[in-house]
Amino acid sequence: MFSLQLQQLLRATAIGVTSGATKTLCTATASATKHSSQAKFGDSSSHGSPSHTDGRSHGESESDLESAHGQNFTAHHLARRLLQQRSQDIQRHIHTQSAKGQTSAKSSQQQQQQQTATKFAMSSLAAEPLQSQKPDEITASAGGGDVEETPGLGASCHEVASASASAGKKPCFSSGLGEILQFMELIGNLKHTKRTGWVLRDVNDCESISGHMYRMSMLTFLLDGSEGLNQIRCMELALVHDLAESLVGDITPFCGISKDDKRAMEFKAMEDICKLIEPRGKRIMELFEEYEHGQTSESKFVKDLDRLDMVMQAFEYEKRDNCLLKHQEFFDSTEGKFNHPFVKKLVNEIYEQRDVLAKEKGATPPPAIEVPSMERSSKLANGHDGSS
Repeated sequence: MFSLQLQQLLRATAIGVTSGATKTLCTATASATKHSSQAKFGDSSSHGSPSHTDGRSHGESESDLESAHGQNFTAHHLARRLLQQRSQDIQRHIHTQSAKGQTSAKSSQQQQQQQTATKFAMSSLAAEPLQSQKPDEITASAGGGDVEETPGLGASCHEVASASASAGKKPCFSSGLGEILQFMELIGNLKHTKRTGWVLRDVNDCESISGHMYRMSMLTFLLDGSEGLNQIRCMELALVHDLAESLVGDITPFCGISKDDKRAMEFKAMEDICKLIEPRGKRIMELFEEYEHGQTSESKFVKDLDRLDMVMQAFEYEKRDNCLLKHQEFFDSTEGKFNHPFVKKLVNEIYEQRDVLAKEKGATPPPAIEVPSMERSSKLANGHDGSS
């Protein structure tokens, strides 16, 4: 764009210079021609007379003619100098505009890098750096206007912090850095806590809770939007659904805890966890409740992923430990509970591969294991056997 404008400027300037020089030359030439004509007319009309019709002597006429020729030379010289001067002006203008363009581009790039760095720093360090800012800096970062905008859920930490600070509120997090570190430690518990089902079956080197959640989250990338499911929301649900287990552990039907008690324990744990990162914890709590209620299409799909990952993990342990069909109870507990068509296809593929390997090795399934219901577990824990 700048190159095109510069070409137009050069063309217009060149036309102006040429026009001015031409006008100067034409004026000087006309003047010289006029003096020359007058001299010739005087010569032809005098017929040897010592004086011209205008009363000037012949010497004066010759002087005028020489002056006219001098003016003609001076006009040419002046036009040449004018062209040179305008050429220098054009070159100076080009250099100035180019330097301004480079400076402007560099300034814009530095400003964008500074804004990006600021957002990254705020996202990493939460609200602490912003609290040390001066009031005028906070106002500038918020836009400096009188209109107050409420940031949405997708707003960056920096934007939320700026808007909150300008309104006199604590930006981004109402808790301190110590609480955020506690939140990190609780998430870290999931990395080291083994899933109870595998521990009860003496599976060596079994998966952690976070490993289970991670594969579920990665499976959400299989969604392409054609299923009518929100892929990002499914990923969030998968990341949150077992977060309460960082405090209460992985409770199974074999733990002797009723479904209602398990639910109450996990909801209380989630409240305590989410308080550590308020107000952002509210979002996590909403996702946990959505998964537990199981009413949305996304929560039902993620529940299918939960069961899919378990049967896939059971199959992997059978192959690794050369004990095909040993973990049949995990397959039986999910029988007929899958809903999503694509997940059903994946489960069927697992079954087919498992059957082929079992026939090749002549494996036979172990005796069926009865899985106690959560309601019966509660009665047994309270000293009742469930009989009337």
